[in-house]
Amino acid sequence: MSKIISTFNSVSFIKVIFLLASCGVVLADEEYESSADLNVELAREETRVNLKHLLGVVIEKTSALQAVYGDFSPYGAALFKDGGVKYVWYAKPGQIVNEPAKSIPLIRGALQSQALSGKIVGSAVVYKVKKSEQGLPQLNVELEYQTGLALAYASEMTIDANNKVLWGENTQVNFEPRVFVLREGQVLLEGLSEVKKQRQILFQ
Repeated sequence: MSKIISTFNSVSFIKVIFLLASCGVVLADEEYESSADLNVELAREETRVNLKHLLGVVIEKTSALQAVYGDFSPYGAALFKDGGVKYVWYAKPGQIVNEPAKSIPLIRGALQSQALSGKIVGSAVVYKVKKSEQGLPQLNVELEYQTGLALAYASEMTIDANNKVLWGENTQVNFEPRVFVLREGQVLLEGLSEVKKQRQILFQ
């Protein structure tokens, strides 16, 4: 009889160990999924915070350019890992290009070279458009982050007699990335090397 009880206890003990092990696997899986969800959320929050920071920097820079020079040509901004921002100038501050739309792909290309090398985590391409002679000018900012998020920000600009900018209604929409894209980067960089022979793009 004692042998049967001993055998029963051994079997029960093995079952308990197996059950605990099974629970351990389930708990480990749940912990892994929670950790993965947390990492995704942290990445999203990092993207939102850093793009908001970059947008604030270029809005301030645009206001300063308008106030000092009375106008500005398209330019770019690169966000580095330490939070620092450097600018990409197709035309130096105070210089106005005749065909600003043609400079925008070149600015994207200069930013893309930095993105492909892993030196920057975010980018902004900044330019002003005017839909009609009577309408207000509009500031467009193409914001991108290394996570793949790309946002197009647009805001109306009211410019007073002292060239002070009053920001009006704004919108924000998603668009396909143009800077943090490897395939497009390779194509743009090939063309960029040729363009640089004709005009120097400043990165500072």
